[in-house]
Amino acid sequence: MNKKKAEAEAAAKAQAEAGKAELEARKSEAQTRFAEAEKQIAEGRAQTEAGRKQLEDGKAELADGIKQLNDAKAELADGWKQLNDAKAEVADGQKQLDDAKAELADGQKQLEDAKAEVADGIKELADAREELEDGKTKLADGKRELEDGKRELEDKKAEGAEKIADAREKLDDARAELDDLDKPKWYVFTRDDTPGYSEYGENAERINNIAAVFPVFFIIVAMLVCLTTMSRMVEEQRVTIGTLKALGYRNRSIIAKYMFYAVSATLLGCVFGCAVGMQLFPFVIITAYGMMYDIPGMILSIDFPTALISSAVFTAAIALTVYLTARSSLGEQAAQLMRPKAPKNGKRILLERVTPVWKHFGFSGKVTARNLFRYKRKMLMTVIGISGCTALLLTGLALYDAINDIISKQFYDIQDYQGIFAYDAEKFPDAPFEAADIVSSRGGESIRVYQKLVTVKANGKSVDAYIAVPSEPELFTEFFDLRSRTSGEHFSLTDDTVYIDEKSSLLLGIGAGDTVGVENGDTDKVSVTVTAPFENYPNHYIYMTQTKYEQLFGRTPEYNVLYFRHGLGTGEAQDELGKEILKVDGALNVTFNSDTMVTFTKMLDTLSMVIVVIIASAGLLAFVVLYNLTNINITERIREIATLKVLGFYDGEVDSYIFRENIFLTLIGTAAGLVLGIFLARFVITTAEVDLVMFGRSIYPSSFVIAAIATIAFSVLVTLAMHRRLQNVNMIEALKSVE
Repeated sequence: MNKKKAEAEAAAKAQAEAGKAELEARKSEAQTRFAEAEKQIAEGRAQTEAGRKQLEDGKAELADGIKQLNDAKAELADGWKQLNDAKAEVADGQKQLDDAKAELADGQKQLEDAKAEVADGIKELADAREELEDGKTKLADGKRELEDGKRELEDKKAEGAEKIADAREKLDDARAELDDLDKPKWYVFTRDDTPGYSEYGENAERINNIAAVFPVFFIIVAMLVCLTTMSRMVEEQRVTIGTLKALGYRNRSIIAKYMFYAVSATLLGCVFGCAVGMQLFPFVIITAYGMMYDIPGMILSIDFPTALISSAVFTAAIALTVYLTARSSLGEQAAQLMRPKAPKNGKRILLERVTPVWKHFGFSGKVTARNLFRYKRKMLMTVIGISGCTALLLTGLALYDAINDIISKQFYDIQDYQGIFAYDAEKFPDAPFEAADIVSSRGGESIRVYQKLVTVKANGKSVDAYIAVPSEPELFTEFFDLRSRTSGEHFSLTDDTVYIDEKSSLLLGIGAGDTVGVENGDTDKVSVTVTAPFENYPNHYIYMTQTKYEQLFGRTPEYNVLYFRHGLGTGEAQDELGKEILKVDGALNVTFNSDTMVTFTKMLDTLSMVIVVIIASAGLLAFVVLYNLTNINITERIREIATLKVLGFYDGEVDSYIFRENIFLTLIGTAAGLVLGIFLARFVITTAEVDLVMFGRSIYPSSFVIAAIATIAFSVLVTLAMHRRLQNVNMIEALKSVE
């Protein structure tokens, strides 16, 4: 795949270089379109200027019409004044007529003159009225011409605006196209870039991380058991070794006899273990993950390098044990070897010197205490074996707690929202408000957030994180509990703070007050001082306010997602809400936390199968350790046990005499294992994590209780299994003397 990827990248580079000529041609074409668009805009502006000139001419004609109308009004007023003057003269004439009736000659002439003047006034009035009507007509014609000019101007304006808009649109399209024209960039994707495949790979990486830790402890405990067993076997063969030595066999021949037995048994065990282990465990794990993935075919094979390495380690350890033990025995004389090894001399233990405590011990208690310190190697092996098994049990349970915390803490304690709505913010800026109204109509709340994937770098390391900028920082803390996992402190989002998730801080090796580089594309590269890491489990985030973002990047963030919460549960009502939100123009997708929780729950279920396998294996190992060491204890003390039975001790008393030591060592080993398990669990949890997810760090009391009870239960099973052997001890055979 890597070879094909390299070939594709080389071909992509060649294609990018070959596309330069086409790119230049397209840029030239775009420049031509720019010129045409500018020409159309100039024509539109010219038409607009012509229309504006016509409007000015119409305004001038209207002003002339208004002036003529005013002149006509003035002439009409003069006519009315002359008419009134004429009427006054008529009245004066009538008076003079009345006064001068007697003077007929003189009066008749004045009357005729007055009538003539009246006629002239009437004629002048008619002329004034005619001029007034002409003025009104001219005024109406001027108004019509003005309206026609306005309409023509508006038409030309509309035509010019349309042409300008078309030209602007073409110009913007050309500019956008020109801006998009850059050196051709090719993207080469492998199957690792497929979400399903990469997610499966992350799960495989988790199992790989676990596999890098647990076998070490299993091997250590198993080797202790094997070493103890083989050492005891060689010591039990003292008489046979002495006989062989007395018969003239060389030391190396005698060692080879036991070496062949031990190595052949070890190799057979390794072959069986590798065959079963490399087939059974992968089958269980892959079958469990088949619940989440469609795995077309299961290919199980033997990992020969691992098999050879583990087998070599076991074989070398057993062979060395046999060699050292047999060599130590062969250093003695044949006569000494043919006699049983003398038991260790009893000696006072430290506890005996604490008189106030020791005097309260009964006979059985004193014997138990002395035997524990008399067989220090057996005691140490038992404690180490039990503590190792208890630590493995606790680690398996703690791993379950750690994964379960992702769901319980992230989606119930930290995040107080149920879904995220993503939309096209550039083309549909009203989308979040429409979606918010839909959520609000169902009694919910929402907040807009700008969210963008960036690269965060520090100390030569980098992680991909989402930079998140809420529109309302005060409201955001109601949707997301910004807090420290270690101190429990709750943070406030202010213009002077920047918070990064805890997993990112661990990956980058940074803490509060440290500076990281944030890269948003090829152009935006800024330095950010981290205020504090906050508790978060899936994905990586950086939180800051809008003001802080503007200070860093020099622009306002364009909100593109909507966090919302509701009280509809996870059933049909939530599904209907999601469907309605998706009808909003510009909707890209709606993601509910419940869907993410289902994914993590499935992961938890599948990993639970792995944890069950680990716990079962650790439990079985604990049983084997206890059974083996108890069996050795009984074998070493068979004469002591037979003596007790001859002296009249009941079966229960003999059991108590022997198994009290096991119980005490089990309790010590369990307590030590619980302490060791804390460190082992932390190491395994941090090792099993992938970069994108942080597991929980808490080990719950129930896990301690279950691990302790399980270990004690295995000890009880061993006690019950060995009880029958104590009952069936042949006292006469056990007390026979070698002589």
